[in-house]
Amino acid sequence: MNAMRIQTTFPPIGTFTLDSTLGPPPAQQQSQPPISQHPPPIGIFDANEVPEIIQNPATIGVFQSNSVLSNGGGSGGGGGNNSSSIFSSQSSSSSAANDPSQATRETGIIEKLLHSYGFIQCCERQARLFFHFSQFSGNIDHLKIGDPVEFEMTYDRRTGKPIASQVSKIAPEVVLSEERVTGTVTTELRTDCANNLLSSNETTGRISYENRGECFFLPYTKDDVEGNVNLRAGDKVSFQIATNQRGNLGACHIRLENPAQPVKYRGVVCSMKESFGFIERADVVKEIFFHFSEAEGNVELRPGDDVEFTIQTRNGREFACNITRLAPGSVIFEDVDTTIYKGQVLKPLDRNNATRQTNDPLPGRIRYRAADYSEVEVPFGDKDQKGDFTLRHGDWVQFLLATDRRDQLQRATSISLLDETFKVSGEKREQGVVASLKDGFGFLRCVERNLRLFFHFTEVLDTSREIAVNDEVEFTVVQEPGVPYNTSRLHAIRIKHLPPNTVQFEMLMASNIEGSITREAPKSPVKSQDRVEGGVITYDHGDVKKTIMYFLKDCEKPPRIGDRVRFDIYLVKRNKEFIAVNVQLIGQLQQLHQQQLQQQQ
Repeated sequence: MNAMRIQTTFPPIGTFTLDSTLGPPPAQQQSQPPISQHPPPIGIFDANEVPEIIQNPATIGVFQSNSVLSNGGGSGGGGGNNSSSIFSSQSSSSSAANDPSQATRETGIIEKLLHSYGFIQCCERQARLFFHFSQFSGNIDHLKIGDPVEFEMTYDRRTGKPIASQVSKIAPEVVLSEERVTGTVTTELRTDCANNLLSSNETTGRISYENRGECFFLPYTKDDVEGNVNLRAGDKVSFQIATNQRGNLGACHIRLENPAQPVKYRGVVCSMKESFGFIERADVVKEIFFHFSEAEGNVELRPGDDVEFTIQTRNGREFACNITRLAPGSVIFEDVDTTIYKGQVLKPLDRNNATRQTNDPLPGRIRYRAADYSEVEVPFGDKDQKGDFTLRHGDWVQFLLATDRRDQLQRATSISLLDETFKVSGEKREQGVVASLKDGFGFLRCVERNLRLFFHFTEVLDTSREIAVNDEVEFTVVQEPGVPYNTSRLHAIRIKHLPPNTVQFEMLMASNIEGSITREAPKSPVKSQDRVEGGVITYDHGDVKKTIMYFLKDCEKPPRIGDRVRFDIYLVKRNKEFIAVNVQLIGQLQQLHQQQLQQQQ
């Protein structure tokens, strides 16, 4: 019998190339003698000996014959096409594009998958969209990072933000078996591939497994093996069977079973419930379930704990077991570059929206110019600022780039505000001094305002300096965020420390003016209708007699009514009133002058 040989090259499950050439559908496979009698090349089997996992559509999936497309080249498995994937096929978006009655659908790549939601990087435009697993039309366990998807863009009714809905996976379609199966490694991977000169067949291993008495051989690559272990011939493994639209089978998510030294995984406890929780794994962008009883030594785990664990498969699902707590900082998810970048905030964090993290854990956006002069947009989250100060659209900032080791996703971190922001934005800045401090907040005495201005410690830009009473500062005044205007109070934000003697509450207008005391200043200033009343001095300004207020704090000695005094005139900035400062009795000045002359003689 003539038989078509299925391509034996088996790259990482789900990879594809956009420039793959789509050919005509392959010819129907012909039967071969049973594998158990004469093991043929991998992937050839008799049509009557199809394993149960393929006969049962609920286990793997059903493929339409008219949707099966060639991977290019002829029907021979070894010749013609050296494409990096055997899963290339036509996008299902073509049929939607020909149907004007359907809504416009976009394409994208799965960028991140978390416990109940993920993110899609759009192909047609610069955007990264949130989607909930409930919007995925299929088994979410079959979706992984890097998969191409099709979706409709809509808007969240609660936040108004764009999100992806009606998400569906497009070709290459790889379907995983619901449960894990066990087998034996028969062919090891070649690891001595110097200069990448080995062919795809030499870098592909084989795993055998039995089904109804028949033996089948499945290919795998190093990317299909979990735990960074080297499999040897004869090793017992568990894995999932992946099938693409052409019917090619492969082993993926391979894990060594019952090794002499159990494979240890690491992660961070990310959420806790009553008796169970989830760990964010450090090797893949994925969370894994654990029960409290799996913590060794009755250790009470808490969110944020670094942990080490093994993985067991129970009823086809993975569980974290033998969990031990590690020293803080043991688990590293990302590498932070030391290069300082400068950029502009495109989208600041909405700190008044308590649900913002539900939609996107990295909601902020910064645009910067890369080394090749291209403009790049990077996300950032709550913990990426140096302090929780308010950022605004258009702010100039400096930052570092952090790269996730698992999926190479980059984000901005160690973000600090640059002074040039205030120079180019036209933002009105005011000055004052710290009047009092409480637990986490304080009040400022303003140069231009009569009131004491509230502020949070988080709004101090210099996080390396502890704020203290009488510190001189510069700040921006805003209405209290998240509160109706008629009930809100003024807040100081974006607080910057100033050098000593920078803040001046009064401005010198005239010096050495003489006058007479016409009303003595009270020992304690009297407040009348938002104005503090002091003493009064009458003086001549040309042919006009004028009066000016003074206070005891500005006098060397309390003057009496009728005393002649000399003083300076200052303008109080906050209320635009004139006051007498450095008030001295003229008689005292004469006596002081005589004493100085006597000392000189």
